Amino acid sequence: MTKAVKPDAEQPYFETPAHIPSGSDHQIPHSHRLVYRDHDVIVHLTGYEYETFGETLWAVGAEVVKDLEIVVPVEVDQEQHYRSYDEARDRGIELGKHLVDALQGC
Repeated sequence: MTKAVKPDAEQPYFETPAHIPSGSDHQIPHSHRLVYRDHDVIVHLTGYEYETFGETLWAVGAEVVKDLEIVVPVEVDQEQHYRSYDEARDRGIELGKHLVDALQGC
């Protein structure tokens, strides 16, 4: 286990997944935290803005922390991106809960 570090709001927390098209004009890092079954789930999101197309695509990952220690490092959704922040956040919450359930053998 490694010590959890507070994400830097200015830097994306993970490498750009292959399903994100190149040519992004700007990246928007964000994180969302929730407590689930006595674990902290941190959902990491990165929005990739494309001014040419007038849209933002979101990539998402989740990690699990307990007592300030990372128990599951960030797992990134390598299959899909999302066209809205809310969709990406909801997917990250689902992914994080699944990671906690797997830890507890549920």
